[in-house]
This record gives sequence, structure tokens and C-alpha cells, in this order.
Amino acid sequence: MRYLMRIVIMSSEDIRVYVLIELQPGKEREFAEELLSKGLILDSKVERLDFVHGSYDFIIAFNGKMKDVDRRIMEMRKSPYIRKTESQICFEVITWDELEKKVHEEEMINI
Repeated sequence: MRYLMRIVIMSSEDIRVYVLIELQPGKEREFAEELLSKGLILDSKVERLDFVHGSYDFIIAFNGKMKDVDRRIMEMRKSPYIRKTESQICFEVITWDELEKKVHEEEMINI
């Protein structure tokens, strides 16, 4: 079965970016407090901040104009608690319903 993957070039409209953050060991609380004290996550550009287990410690979802999101990420990366960040820029947001419909259409073609 083949699946179609479509990449759409985003305009100057809002984008979504996920930033994966690896911290210095044991500095999760200090990092979160720093984000709050500097106001780096208390605006409409931050959709969510998740504390996670695995290779990274936090995932932050930003939404906004590319230049605004980039400026916010660069400011955040100045933290002495961050060891490494990795940014994932979304090309297109697809809902589960849209994905299910596309898969169903592909299955009907292959029958």
C-alpha cells in the first residue's frame, strides 16, 4: 500500500514549531522557573510546554510568525541549563480525520 505525503510551503502566516530541549542533569525545576521568571512561555506563541522522559527533557510547541518564533527560541537558548535543542518546523498540519480520509481513499484506489 502506498501513501501520499504532501509538503506545502508555508507562507508568512503562522507556523508551528516543536522545540526539543535537553537540559543539564537535574536542572528541570531551575529551567522551568527561569522560563516563567523571564516570561518566555507566558504568551500566545507558546501552545504548550511538556516535561517528557527520554532523550529530551522538555518539548515546547510554539505558534506564530517565523521571525517571532525564531526570536523566542533564540532567547530561550541563552539559558545556562540547556545542553542541546532541536527544532521541528511543521510544513502542514493534518488532522486525524483528514489522515483517515486520505488513507481510506488510497485503499479504495488499490482495490
